[in-house]
Amino acid sequence: MDLWTLTPFSVARAFATGRHTGGGRQPLQAAALYGWREWFRVPPPPWRPLGLYPPLMLLRVAPLIFVLFWSGAFVAARGGLPDFTPWAFLALRFFAASLILLVLALLVREANPDWRSFRRRWAGVVGAGIFMNGLYLGLFFTAMQEIPAASAALIGSLTPLLTAVLSGPLLGERFKLAQWAGFLLGILGVALVVGVDYVALDAGAGIAAAFAGVVALTFGTLWHARVGRGLPLLATNAAQMAASGIFCVIVMALVETPSIVWSQQAILSFAYLTIGVSFGGMGLYLLMLRHGAAGKVAANFYLTPGTAALLAFLILGESLRLEALLGLAAATAGVWLVQRGGVKLPLAPKSAADKPV
Repeated sequence: MDLWTLTPFSVARAFATGRHTGGGRQPLQAAALYGWREWFRVPPPPWRPLGLYPPLMLLRVAPLIFVLFWSGAFVAARGGLPDFTPWAFLALRFFAASLILLVLALLVREANPDWRSFRRRWAGVVGAGIFMNGLYLGLFFTAMQEIPAASAALIGSLTPLLTAVLSGPLLGERFKLAQWAGFLLGILGVALVVGVDYVALDAGAGIAAAFAGVVALTFGTLWHARVGRGLPLLATNAAQMAASGIFCVIVMALVETPSIVWSQQAILSFAYLTIGVSFGGMGLYLLMLRHGAAGKVAANFYLTPGTAALLAFLILGESLRLEALLGLAAATAGVWLVQRGGVKLPLAPKSAADKPV
Protein backbone atom coordinates (compact mmCIF):
# COMPACT_ATOMS: atom_id res chain seq x y z
CA MET A 1 0.00 0.00 0.00
CA ASP A 2 1.40 3.43 -0.92
CA LEU A 3 2.04 5.98 1.80
CA TRP A 4 -0.50 8.44 0.42
CA THR A 5 -3.27 5.85 0.84
CA LEU A 6 -2.97 6.28 4.60
CA THR A 7 -3.92 9.98 4.52
CA PRO A 8 -6.53 10.35 7.30
CA PHE A 9 -8.36 13.13 5.47
CA SER A 10 -8.68 11.02 2.32
CA VAL A 11 -9.97 7.99 4.21
CA ALA A 12 -12.48 10.01 6.24
CA ARG A 13 -13.80 11.84 3.17
CA ALA A 14 -14.20 8.66 1.19
CA PHE A 15 -16.05 6.80 3.94
CA ALA A 16 -18.25 9.85 4.53
CA THR A 17 -19.34 9.80 0.88
CA GLY A 18 -19.68 6.04 0.71
CA ARG A 19 -16.91 5.65 -1.87
CA HIS A 20 -14.78 3.17 0.07
CA THR A 21 -15.20 0.09 -2.10
CA GLY A 22 -14.65 -0.83 -5.71
CA GLY A 23 -11.87 -1.23 -8.22
CA GLY A 24 -10.78 -4.60 -6.79
CA ARG A 25 -9.02 -2.87 -3.86
CA GLN A 26 -9.32 -3.35 -0.15
CA PRO A 27 -11.87 -0.93 1.38
CA LEU A 28 -9.22 1.20 3.17
CA GLN A 29 -7.07 1.58 0.06
CA ALA A 30 -10.07 2.29 -2.17
CA ALA A 31 -11.33 4.90 0.25
CA ALA A 32 -7.99 6.66 0.42
CA LEU A 33 -7.58 6.56 -3.37
CA TYR A 34 -10.96 8.21 -3.88
CA GLY A 35 -10.37 10.83 -1.21
CA TRP A 36 -6.93 11.70 -2.56
CA ARG A 37 -8.33 12.18 -6.06
CA GLU A 38 -11.13 14.37 -4.76
CA TRP A 39 -8.72 16.54 -2.76
CA PHE A 40 -6.46 17.18 -5.74
CA ARG A 41 -9.33 17.03 -8.27
CA VAL A 42 -7.51 14.50 -10.42
CA PRO A 43 -9.52 13.43 -13.50
CA PRO A 44 -10.81 9.85 -13.77
CA PRO A 45 -8.21 7.10 -14.20
CA PRO A 46 -5.91 6.28 -15.82
CA TRP A 47 -4.02 9.24 -14.36
CA ARG A 48 -0.27 9.63 -14.87
CA PRO A 49 2.14 12.11 -13.25
CA LEU A 50 3.00 15.00 -15.54
CA GLY A 51 0.22 13.95 -17.88
CA LEU A 52 -1.94 16.09 -20.12
CA TYR A 53 -4.28 16.94 -17.23
CA PRO A 54 -2.19 17.55 -14.08
CA PRO A 55 -3.84 17.95 -10.68
CA LEU A 56 -5.42 21.32 -10.13
CA MET A 57 -3.36 21.71 -6.98
CA LEU A 58 -0.13 21.44 -9.01
CA LEU A 59 -1.26 24.22 -11.32
CA ARG A 60 -2.09 26.40 -8.32
CA VAL A 61 1.36 26.05 -6.73
CA ALA A 62 3.33 25.94 -10.01
CA PRO A 63 3.88 29.75 -10.16
CA LEU A 64 5.28 29.80 -6.61
CA ILE A 65 7.65 26.88 -7.24
CA PHE A 66 8.68 28.37 -10.59
CA VAL A 67 9.56 31.73 -9.01
CA LEU A 68 11.63 30.02 -6.30
CA PHE A 69 13.53 27.88 -8.83
CA TRP A 70 14.13 30.79 -11.20
CA SER A 71 15.15 33.21 -8.45
CA GLY A 72 17.66 30.73 -7.06
CA ALA A 73 19.37 30.76 -10.46
CA PHE A 74 20.72 34.26 -9.75
CA VAL A 75 22.37 33.03 -6.56
CA ALA A 76 23.70 29.84 -8.17
CA ALA A 77 25.04 31.59 -11.26
CA ARG A 78 27.07 33.96 -9.10
CA GLY A 79 29.00 30.98 -7.75
CA GLY A 80 29.48 29.14 -11.03
CA LEU A 81 30.07 31.67 -13.78
CA PRO A 82 33.59 32.70 -12.65
CA ASP A 83 34.72 29.12 -13.39
CA PHE A 84 32.98 28.76 -16.78
CA THR A 85 32.82 30.67 -20.01
CA PRO A 86 29.11 31.49 -20.56
CA TRP A 87 28.31 29.57 -23.75
CA ALA A 88 30.23 26.47 -22.63
CA PHE A 89 28.37 26.58 -19.31
CA LEU A 90 25.01 26.80 -21.06
CA ALA A 91 25.83 24.04 -23.56
CA LEU A 92 26.76 21.56 -20.82
CA ARG A 93 23.75 22.56 -18.76
CA PHE A 94 21.29 22.05 -21.61
CA PHE A 95 22.77 18.71 -22.69
CA ALA A 96 22.65 17.39 -19.12
CA ALA A 97 19.04 18.53 -18.68
CA SER A 98 18.02 16.98 -22.01
CA LEU A 99 19.46 13.60 -20.98
CA ILE A 100 17.54 13.67 -17.69
CA LEU A 101 14.34 14.62 -19.49
CA LEU A 102 14.85 11.96 -22.16
CA VAL A 103 15.20 9.22 -19.52
CA LEU A 104 12.06 10.46 -17.75
CA ALA A 105 10.17 10.65 -21.04
CA LEU A 106 10.99 6.98 -21.64
CA LEU A 107 10.09 5.90 -18.09
CA VAL A 108 7.02 8.04 -17.34
CA ARG A 109 3.89 7.33 -19.32
CA GLU A 110 2.14 10.63 -19.93
CA ALA A 111 -1.64 10.72 -20.24
CA ASN A 112 -2.96 10.90 -23.82
CA PRO A 113 0.26 12.04 -25.54
CA ASP A 114 -0.37 13.38 -29.04
CA TRP A 115 2.73 12.06 -30.79
CA ARG A 116 1.33 12.66 -34.25
CA SER A 117 1.04 16.40 -33.56
CA PHE A 118 4.49 16.36 -31.95
CA ARG A 119 5.99 14.95 -35.14
CA ARG A 120 4.17 17.57 -37.21
CA ARG A 121 5.17 20.50 -35.01
CA TRP A 122 8.66 19.47 -33.92
CA ALA A 123 10.37 22.25 -35.89
CA GLY A 124 8.30 24.94 -34.15
CA VAL A 125 8.84 23.30 -30.77
CA VAL A 126 12.61 23.21 -31.29
CA GLY A 127 12.71 26.80 -32.57
CA ALA A 128 10.73 28.11 -29.60
CA GLY A 129 13.03 26.23 -27.22
CA ILE A 130 16.16 27.76 -28.74
CA PHE A 131 14.72 31.25 -28.32
CA MET A 132 13.52 30.64 -24.72
CA ASN A 133 16.65 28.87 -23.54
CA GLY A 134 19.83 29.19 -25.57
CA LEU A 135 19.40 32.61 -27.15
CA TYR A 136 17.74 34.32 -24.17
CA LEU A 137 20.18 33.11 -21.52
CA GLY A 138 23.21 33.50 -23.76
CA LEU A 139 22.33 37.10 -24.55
CA PHE A 140 21.74 37.95 -20.89
CA PHE A 141 25.01 36.34 -19.79
CA THR A 142 26.72 38.41 -22.49
CA ALA A 143 24.92 41.56 -21.35
CA MET A 144 25.99 41.11 -17.73
CA GLN A 145 29.63 41.18 -18.83
CA GLU A 146 29.05 44.80 -19.89
CA ILE A 147 26.35 46.16 -17.57
CA PRO A 148 25.44 45.56 -13.89
CA ALA A 149 23.05 42.73 -13.10
CA ALA A 150 20.59 45.33 -11.76
CA SER A 151 20.39 47.05 -15.14
CA ALA A 152 19.92 43.69 -16.87
CA ALA A 153 17.14 42.77 -14.43
CA LEU A 154 15.30 46.02 -15.07
CA ILE A 155 15.47 45.52 -18.84
CA GLY A 156 14.38 41.90 -18.35
CA SER A 157 11.26 43.11 -16.53
CA LEU A 158 9.95 44.35 -19.88
CA THR A 159 9.39 40.72 -20.96
CA PRO A 160 5.92 40.26 -19.38
CA LEU A 161 4.67 43.60 -20.74
CA LEU A 162 5.97 42.90 -24.24
CA THR A 163 4.51 39.38 -24.11
CA ALA A 164 1.10 40.76 -23.11
CA VAL A 165 1.17 43.42 -25.84
CA LEU A 166 2.05 40.94 -28.59
CA SER A 167 -0.15 38.10 -27.33
CA GLY A 168 -3.22 40.09 -28.42
CA PRO A 169 -2.56 40.21 -32.18
CA LEU A 170 -0.63 36.91 -32.26
CA LEU A 171 -2.62 34.67 -29.90
CA GLY A 172 -5.92 36.49 -29.43
CA GLU A 173 -5.39 37.10 -25.69
CA ARG A 174 -7.24 40.11 -24.26
CA PHE A 175 -6.43 41.72 -20.90
CA LYS A 176 -8.49 44.11 -18.80
CA LEU A 177 -7.45 47.60 -17.69
CA ALA A 178 -6.63 46.42 -14.15
CA GLN A 179 -4.35 43.75 -15.59
CA TRP A 180 -2.46 46.31 -17.67
CA ALA A 181 -2.01 48.31 -14.47
CA GLY A 182 -0.59 45.15 -12.91
CA PHE A 183 2.00 44.82 -15.69
CA LEU A 184 3.15 48.41 -15.13
CA LEU A 185 3.19 47.98 -11.35
CA GLY A 186 5.39 44.91 -11.81
CA ILE A 187 7.99 46.97 -13.71
CA LEU A 188 7.93 49.59 -10.95
CA GLY A 189 8.47 46.86 -8.37
CA VAL A 190 11.49 45.49 -10.23
CA ALA A 191 12.97 48.99 -10.49
CA LEU A 192 12.65 49.43 -6.71
CA VAL A 193 14.24 46.03 -6.07
CA VAL A 194 17.31 46.48 -8.26
CA GLY A 195 17.87 50.17 -7.48
CA VAL A 196 19.18 50.55 -11.01
CA ASP A 197 22.03 52.93 -11.78
CA TYR A 198 20.84 54.72 -14.89
CA VAL A 199 24.38 55.86 -15.71
CA ALA A 200 25.17 52.24 -16.54
CA LEU A 201 22.61 52.32 -19.32
CA ASP A 202 25.10 53.99 -21.64
CA ALA A 203 26.93 50.69 -22.22
CA GLY A 204 25.71 50.19 -25.78
CA ALA A 205 26.68 46.55 -26.44
CA GLY A 206 25.43 45.29 -23.09
CA ILE A 207 22.15 47.16 -23.38
CA ALA A 208 21.62 45.87 -26.91
CA ALA A 209 22.26 42.28 -25.76
CA ALA A 210 19.82 42.64 -22.85
CA PHE A 211 17.06 44.05 -25.05
CA ALA A 212 17.71 41.31 -27.61
CA GLY A 213 17.34 38.77 -24.79
CA VAL A 214 13.94 40.25 -23.89
CA VAL A 215 12.82 39.91 -27.50
CA ALA A 216 14.14 36.32 -27.66
CA LEU A 217 12.29 35.18 -24.53
CA THR A 218 9.10 36.96 -25.59
CA PHE A 219 9.18 35.50 -29.09
CA GLY A 220 9.97 32.02 -27.78
CA THR A 221 7.15 32.20 -25.22
CA LEU A 222 4.58 33.25 -27.82
CA TRP A 223 5.85 30.70 -30.34
CA HIS A 224 5.65 27.88 -27.81
CA ALA A 225 2.18 28.96 -26.67
CA ARG A 226 1.14 28.70 -30.31
CA VAL A 227 2.62 25.31 -31.22
CA GLY A 228 3.20 23.54 -27.90
CA ARG A 229 -0.29 23.08 -26.48
CA GLY A 230 -1.34 19.47 -26.03
CA LEU A 231 2.11 18.03 -26.77
CA PRO A 232 3.94 15.59 -24.44
CA LEU A 233 5.57 17.77 -21.79
CA LEU A 234 8.70 15.74 -21.08
CA ALA A 235 9.51 14.99 -24.72
CA THR A 236 8.91 18.62 -25.67
CA ASN A 237 11.23 19.94 -22.95
CA ALA A 238 13.89 17.34 -23.79
CA ALA A 239 13.87 18.30 -27.49
CA GLN A 240 14.09 22.00 -26.65
CA MET A 241 17.00 21.49 -24.25
CA ALA A 242 18.94 19.34 -26.73
CA ALA A 243 18.42 21.88 -29.53
CA SER A 244 19.49 24.72 -27.22
CA GLY A 245 22.64 22.80 -26.33
CA ILE A 246 23.54 22.39 -30.01
CA PHE A 247 22.86 26.09 -30.59
CA CYS A 248 25.15 27.07 -27.70
CA VAL A 249 27.95 24.83 -29.01
CA ILE A 250 27.76 26.60 -32.40
CA VAL A 251 27.86 30.06 -30.79
CA MET A 252 30.65 28.95 -28.43
CA ALA A 253 32.79 27.90 -31.40
CA LEU A 254 32.30 31.33 -32.96
CA VAL A 255 32.68 33.77 -30.07
CA GLU A 256 34.65 32.26 -27.19
CA THR A 257 37.46 29.94 -26.15
CA PRO A 258 35.71 27.46 -23.83
CA SER A 259 37.09 27.16 -20.32
CA ILE A 260 35.79 24.98 -17.50
CA VAL A 261 37.18 24.70 -13.97
CA TRP A 262 35.34 22.10 -11.89
CA SER A 263 35.53 23.74 -8.48
CA GLN A 264 33.14 22.81 -5.69
CA GLN A 265 31.12 25.99 -6.24
CA ALA A 266 30.97 25.37 -9.97
CA ILE A 267 29.69 21.81 -9.47
CA LEU A 268 26.97 22.91 -7.07
CA SER A 269 25.99 25.77 -9.35
CA PHE A 270 25.90 23.51 -12.39
CA ALA A 271 23.78 20.91 -10.58
CA TYR A 272 21.22 23.46 -9.41
CA LEU A 273 20.96 25.29 -12.73
CA THR A 274 20.57 21.98 -14.58
CA ILE A 275 18.10 20.20 -12.32
CA GLY A 276 16.41 23.08 -10.53
CA VAL A 277 16.13 25.59 -13.40
CA SER A 278 16.47 23.86 -16.79
CA PHE A 279 14.54 20.78 -15.65
CA GLY A 280 12.28 22.02 -12.86
CA GLY A 281 11.80 25.72 -13.62
CA MET A 282 11.47 25.46 -17.39
CA GLY A 283 9.27 22.36 -17.06
CA LEU A 284 6.86 24.32 -14.87
CA TYR A 285 7.00 27.25 -17.30
CA LEU A 286 5.94 24.99 -20.18
CA LEU A 287 3.26 23.42 -17.99
CA MET A 288 1.80 26.85 -17.19
CA LEU A 289 1.94 27.88 -20.84
CA ARG A 290 -0.03 24.75 -21.71
CA HIS A 291 -2.87 25.66 -19.37
CA GLY A 292 -2.82 29.48 -19.21
CA ALA A 293 -2.45 32.70 -21.13
CA ALA A 294 1.10 33.56 -22.19
CA GLY A 295 0.92 37.09 -20.73
CA LYS A 296 -0.26 35.87 -17.34
CA VAL A 297 2.44 33.19 -17.21
CA ALA A 298 5.20 35.65 -18.15
CA ALA A 299 4.07 38.02 -15.36
CA ASN A 300 5.65 35.65 -12.83
CA PHE A 301 9.06 36.96 -13.94
CA TYR A 302 8.28 40.19 -12.04
CA LEU A 303 8.74 38.30 -8.78
CA THR A 304 12.18 36.83 -9.51
CA PRO A 305 14.44 39.87 -8.78
CA GLY A 306 12.84 40.52 -5.38
CA THR A 307 12.80 36.84 -4.45
CA ALA A 308 16.43 36.52 -5.57
CA ALA A 309 17.38 39.44 -3.31
CA LEU A 310 15.59 37.77 -0.41
CA LEU A 311 17.32 34.42 -1.09
CA ALA A 312 20.72 36.15 -1.34
CA PHE A 313 20.03 37.71 2.08
CA LEU A 314 19.06 34.37 3.62
CA ILE A 315 21.70 32.18 1.92
CA LEU A 316 24.66 34.45 1.18
CA GLY A 317 24.20 36.97 4.00
CA GLU A 318 23.96 39.92 1.60
CA SER A 319 22.32 43.15 2.72
CA LEU A 320 18.63 43.61 2.03
CA ARG A 321 17.47 47.17 1.41
CA LEU A 322 14.04 48.45 2.44
CA GLU A 323 13.47 49.50 -1.20
CA ALA A 324 13.92 45.87 -2.25
CA LEU A 325 11.17 44.73 0.12
CA LEU A 326 8.88 47.52 -1.08
CA GLY A 327 9.66 46.57 -4.67
CA LEU A 328 8.87 42.91 -4.00
CA ALA A 329 5.56 43.96 -2.44
CA ALA A 330 4.76 46.15 -5.48
CA ALA A 331 5.70 43.38 -7.91
CA THR A 332 3.56 40.90 -5.96
CA ALA A 333 0.60 43.29 -6.14
CA GLY A 334 1.17 43.69 -9.87
CA VAL A 335 1.23 39.94 -10.46
CA TRP A 336 -1.92 39.58 -8.35
CA LEU A 337 -3.71 42.13 -10.54
CA VAL A 338 -2.61 40.30 -13.68
CA GLN A 339 -3.60 36.87 -12.39
CA ARG A 340 -6.95 37.75 -10.81
CA GLY A 341 -8.61 38.89 -14.02
CA GLY A 342 -9.93 36.61 -16.69
CA VAL A 343 -8.39 36.54 -20.14
CA LYS A 344 -9.43 35.18 -23.48
CA LEU A 345 -7.16 32.19 -24.07
CA PRO A 346 -5.65 31.30 -27.44
CA LEU A 347 -6.89 28.27 -29.26
CA ALA A 348 -4.49 25.36 -29.58
CA PRO A 349 -3.57 24.19 -33.06
CA LYS A 350 -5.81 21.42 -34.22
CA SER A 351 -4.15 18.13 -33.39
CA ALA A 352 -4.08 15.02 -35.46
CA ALA A 353 -6.23 13.29 -32.90
CA ASP A 354 -9.04 15.68 -33.70
CA LYS A 355 -9.15 14.71 -37.35
CA PRO A 356 -11.81 12.24 -38.47
CA VAL A 357 -10.50 8.76 -39.14
